[in-house]
Amino acid sequence: MKSRREIFSSRKLFMFLALVLYCTSFFLFQLCFIVKSGYVTLFALISLSLVGAVLCSIFGHKGKEYLYCPKCGSRRIVQTTLFGIPDKLYNVCPECHEKIDNDKPVNKD
Repeated sequence: MKSRREIFSSRKLFMFLALVLYCTSFFLFQLCFIVKSGYVTLFALISLSLVGAVLCSIFGHKGKEYLYCPKCGSRRIVQTTLFGIPDKLYNVCPECHEKIDNDKPVNKD
């Protein structure tokens, strides 16, 4: 099983990639109003971008269930940014003030 730090890093990567793909699909949607032809190509690119973004979001949210304090169960050990992308993983739980070993596998707690 992965450690909390590895799960945090993969979740951060997936959530950032999902944000980039959502922004790309929005840009391509705006491009549809400017371009005179090629709607099928743009529609295919928008569809692929949205499918990739949804898959990245699903995989990113799947790792959320392992990012908690093993002592008290608090989910506040991860600080997130404006768009929900994880920013910082704490070594000390903000609620129970216990030290957390983030490099130990999750199933060993």
